[in-house]
Amino acid sequence: MSKITFDKKLGIKQVISKKGYCRIKLDVKQEHLNHGGIVHGGVLATLCDITLAGAVATVMKKEEWCVTIQLNIEYMDPAYFGEPIYGYGKVVRKGKTLAFVEGGVETKDKRKICKAHGIWFIKLGPSRKIKITKAIKQVE
Repeated sequence: MSKITFDKKLGIKQVISKKGYCRIKLDVKQEHLNHGGIVHGGVLATLCDITLAGAVATVMKKEEWCVTIQLNIEYMDPAYFGEPIYGYGKVVRKGKTLAFVEGGVETKDKRKICKAHGIWFIKLGPSRKIKITKAIKQVE
């Protein structure tokens, strides 16, 4: 079974990943818009979650895993169909079990769409291993 993850399904592409920093790109399509014709707030929140977690992943040990425990978003300006938008995240502080991260979403010309900051919990390995087919059956 191929791994089609949520970020890939949305069309997110990684641009930069270096120690303590991550940047991703999304070319805004029709399916990313709300009924008002602008990028849905949930899409922007998802970009923030993925990018800030991506920044945390760059400073973790190979055997570690992280999960979001708090994510705050301030929506500042709309994003529109056809324009590329960029999520970015930077680790502000990482301890043994917590990482504090900030970032947001902006356009190519650096117009701020939203700002975000959050806290990630770092632990050994994922929460639990579960087969995809079993998870799908539980949802149905």
